[in-house]
Amino acid sequence: MGKDYQGYNDILEYFKYIKSQMPKGISLFKRGNKLYFLFKTQYKKRSDHATGENFTTLGLNRCLEKAIQINEQLKGYESEIEFWAWYDETIKGINQNATNDLITVANAINKVESWFFSQNDRRGLQRSKETDYKSYKRAYGYYYQKIHNQEKQVSYELLYDSLISYESDRETQKYQECLNAFLKLCEVNQLKTIYNKLSKLKLKTNAKKKNTFNREEQSISIEDFLKLRVAVLSIKDSHSLRENNRKFWLWVYSIQLVYGLRIAEVAAIKNLTRDYIPANDPQENSKDKTIFKALNNPDNKDNIIYIGNFTLWGNQKVKTGARIAMPLIPPTYPNIIDLLEIKNVPNFYHKSFNIYSRNANQRIEQWSTKFLGYKVSQTHTLRKLGNANGIQAGISDTVRCKSLGHSETVNAKYYQDFSGQTTIDLYKNAKRNPIPFETALKLLDDLPTNPKKEDLIKLLCQIYQLQYPD
Repeated sequence: MGKDYQGYNDILEYFKYIKSQMPKGISLFKRGNKLYFLFKTQYKKRSDHATGENFTTLGLNRCLEKAIQINEQLKGYESEIEFWAWYDETIKGINQNATNDLITVANAINKVESWFFSQNDRRGLQRSKETDYKSYKRAYGYYYQKIHNQEKQVSYELLYDSLISYESDRETQKYQECLNAFLKLCEVNQLKTIYNKLSKLKLKTNAKKKNTFNREEQSISIEDFLKLRVAVLSIKDSHSLRENNRKFWLWVYSIQLVYGLRIAEVAAIKNLTRDYIPANDPQENSKDKTIFKALNNPDNKDNIIYIGNFTLWGNQKVKTGARIAMPLIPPTYPNIIDLLEIKNVPNFYHKSFNIYSRNANQRIEQWSTKFLGYKVSQTHTLRKLGNANGIQAGISDTVRCKSLGHSETVNAKYYQDFSGQTTIDLYKNAKRNPIPFETALKLLDDLPTNPKKEDLIKLLCQIYQLQYPD
């Protein structure tokens, strides 16, 4: 990889080198992540001035080029007003943003690729597309492919919509790499307004370990969710819009709990109110002609859902692509579909995914704090509960993970760190394998000559390792 991927100490060394190349009378220093010049003019004493560049390898290179321009300008300018007007436009880039911001995503990506292959690699050798394309793709190309509709103009909203798909990752490596790739796109194309907005999304780092989201472990039981649901539905506010809003969010959370979905995937279910055939949907680019019955159809007893590649807003939000998901019904609540009114599908009314996602976290945090006495601020908590329900139901890891949309490795690492109460419920209610047939035959010797119904029930409980019902 190139200098952008070297350590901080290496960038500091390069900083020293660039400072040594500055024209006489012009100094360069850093303040935070920004670079500044220090120089004087005919009528202004030596002071610091913004360079319009960030403390990166590319920013340092540009500062050297700008310093040379400033040096030439200082030799022949006629008035301070003209000089500083020139400085604002040429050095700080003021009045250029309007033009630069009109660039399309595709053109902006092409400029990044051209810049990348114009740089030397860490050995000081010229890069070539034959040998270094994998490096480019790993650092930039992979994440640029995630930007939907590349003929659109580059905007903060467009980049954020792609970045946010990584926000639910428990490890932040891909999130941070994606953000770095988008920052580089803005930097190369001098999209400073967008760059500054994206910079605010950087994660706080810890020098001793890799970046991770500062997420506290959270959990909720089915009993607590049902308690929360009753409390929210009992709010004395008869205004129809607010009442429908509360029912909408309770349904969203219920879907997450029953199917173990990510928050974006709830808004990507294709067969909520109508039968759905993937092959008939040009957006899905699928040859699957299976008919998925509408979820709200009372005759649909399987309640299988089809999650598409795109949310209803048309943005590519589904992290793992299209898939089929099954309800994960816990044995303690076999009527969970009816209990949570899953088939009463509400209307989605949000204007964008960002608003929808933000409100989802806000609502459950407010309600859990108020009605449960503890905070649940992560909708992923309901996804984990769905996973626990699937384990209790005896669904194999392979099938359960396919429905949840992640690997068995990810499931074991991130989705089975249950709370104490959830773990107890899991131990008490998990399905157990029956005892061997030979062992079961020996239990017949203990049966009375004329066994009663309760004797047979006890025998079955022994065979299937279940607790005898009181």
